[in-house]
Amino acid sequence: MLIRSLRLSSRLCDLRVEDGIIAELAPDLRPRPGEEVHDAAGAVAIPGLWDQHVHVGQSAQGHARLDTSGAASAADCVRLAAAALRTRQDGTLVGFGHRLVDFPDPPTVAALDAVSAAVPIVLIGGDAHHAWMNTPALAGLGLPPRRGIVAEDEWFDAIAHLDDLPGVSAGLEAGVDHLQREALSRGVVGLVDMEWGDNHARWARRQARVRVRTATYASGLTRVPGPSGSPVGSSGLVEVGPLKVILDGSLGSRTAYCRHPYDVQGSSAQGRGVLNVDEAALEELLRGAQQRGLDAAVHAIGDAAAQLALEVLARVGIRRSRLEHAQMLADPDVAAMARLGTIASVQPAHLLDDRDATAELWPGQDGHAFRFRDLLRAGVPLAFGSDAPVAPIDPWLAMAAAVHRSADTRPAWHAEQQLTPREALAASTDGVAELAVGGRGDVVLLEEDPFADPAPGDAPAREAAEHLRSVRPLATIVAGRLAFSR
Repeated sequence: MLIRSLRLSSRLCDLRVEDGIIAELAPDLRPRPGEEVHDAAGAVAIPGLWDQHVHVGQSAQGHARLDTSGAASAADCVRLAAAALRTRQDGTLVGFGHRLVDFPDPPTVAALDAVSAAVPIVLIGGDAHHAWMNTPALAGLGLPPRRGIVAEDEWFDAIAHLDDLPGVSAGLEAGVDHLQREALSRGVVGLVDMEWGDNHARWARRQARVRVRTATYASGLTRVPGPSGSPVGSSGLVEVGPLKVILDGSLGSRTAYCRHPYDVQGSSAQGRGVLNVDEAALEELLRGAQQRGLDAAVHAIGDAAAQLALEVLARVGIRRSRLEHAQMLADPDVAAMARLGTIASVQPAHLLDDRDATAELWPGQDGHAFRFRDLLRAGVPLAFGSDAPVAPIDPWLAMAAAVHRSADTRPAWHAEQQLTPREALAASTDGVAELAVGGRGDVVLLEEDPFADPAPGDAPAREAAEHLRSVRPLATIVAGRLAFSR
């Protein structure tokens, strides 16, 4: 493929891709016989964008799910489920989006049983760390009776079998194809799929339109077909990714594991959160990953979880590690990440939702949340993602959140942690600093350059973020193939 007249910085040039790799980058390249040629007409070219944390299966099914994100109470969720069931009598009702932190009343199995004792109901929390089910859903997933929710490890084991419930699997692969097309329309050329289950086996059967790295969990560690980077299937776009370990919980479920207690007047939060995996088990898993040549991705939202993860990573000496979320970090954690070369795989859009909850549940600690500037200054690599379906697969939203750190009319939340637009871009390209000969042939074309540094102050940062949110790419090229254009 030859792309004519694209703009890099202030210069116009042509770009040739051969076998998925940028082979030439120079003015006035001559087309070769039979070569596919596209005229960029002066469009700005940037490296392809990545979403470093996606639950593909859960996101792909999102279009068929009940949206519970607006529910302010358990009673609200019950009313939404009852209304949805009035238009359906079979299959399984799956919802997504509510946050326990917003509920003044506890969710109970009995409340959903009163809605339906026949149709399975599964209402997944917006942080994906718990589900609220009725008795038919619990029975269908082989779970014992209970009064309330299914959370953390028990839920992570159960969600891998969600497709066993009536009607859930219908349309999944069509949803995956739709998800990839939507991602391409936003300039996304690659995803790290953190879905629960045998991701490498699923993607070996799928038609990949974007690059994919397939994570595995402890239950699938012995079935991984090769070390990280090994090809999966025949597309040339899918490869084995990291071992994923979910060490602690989440802020929304009040289970992130922290050095400080959840101690808020009038809140039901108690203790310091939970560890899903103890220190010895974490070390055993990471050593197993190391023996198989796998990278490691350790979920750690609370600062105590981050401290434990980094201590174990240091002992094991795994070749490439990521701290997923890295939401609450003390100064020693930032220094340890820099020392170990651990990547901060972060989701900037989460800070928009968690701003008020952080002040409520972690009072006096919000200066340690979402420390993007501190991480960058310490030399810690940043890798942006969405944690979709928790947030949409939209790197422009993620970049905007990192640049301004506000979702409403309030000034930026801890403006000292803001990034410039170009720094946010660098955290969104899978480590590709610029389009260069020998690099991957993944290119995004834009109408204009939205990455100029804003002037100091809240208003310029807000304007820069709004500009980023409004970007709609002209074209997305993956491995030298035109995958999207408008």
